[in-house]
Amino acid sequence: MDSKSQNILDNAETLFYQHGFHAVGIKKIVSQAKVSIMTLYNHFGSKENLIIQILDQREIRYMEYLKNALNDKRQQSKYETACTIALANTNWLKKNSQGCLFLRAKEEYDQVNPDIINRVDLHKRNMLSFYKQLGFSEQEAIRLAIQIEGAAALVETTEIETVEKELVETLNLLFNK
Repeated sequence: MDSKSQNILDNAETLFYQHGFHAVGIKKIVSQAKVSIMTLYNHFGSKENLIIQILDQREIRYMEYLKNALNDKRQQSKYETACTIALANTNWLKKNSQGCLFLRAKEEYDQVNPDIINRVDLHKRNMLSFYKQLGFSEQEAIRLAIQIEGAAALVETTEIETVEKELVETLNLLFNK
């Protein structure tokens, strides 16, 4: 990806994350990125295509973040792996305190843009596949996803340290039977 495209993606992602997708118009994005409207459209074609590429980029970053957290650990039990993922997720949320960008996209584009909804759904399926690749059964992967997703939602209204502590305790109950 060239530097202009990356600049637009980075600026648009920041704006969307801070203000929401519908609240940010193309003019605000091009102003923030210091490019012309034609440059944005030449690189992305539409605001919706830009959003999909932002979600693609975000998933790559998030997955690399989780994999790096797991790479720092040697062979672990399922409980330890689940805790590593959970703690990496809460650390991600500490740096990205506006909640899940994917779920925000789904909320704003439900019944409006099936391509964006499909991209969000793909991300959630990719997360389940990732958990299964780590050795969790289908049922365990769903249980882990419920805990991770619930924590991401709860940090919007509850102190993150409390959520983190209770998340680890819940994983203990699920995986250290």
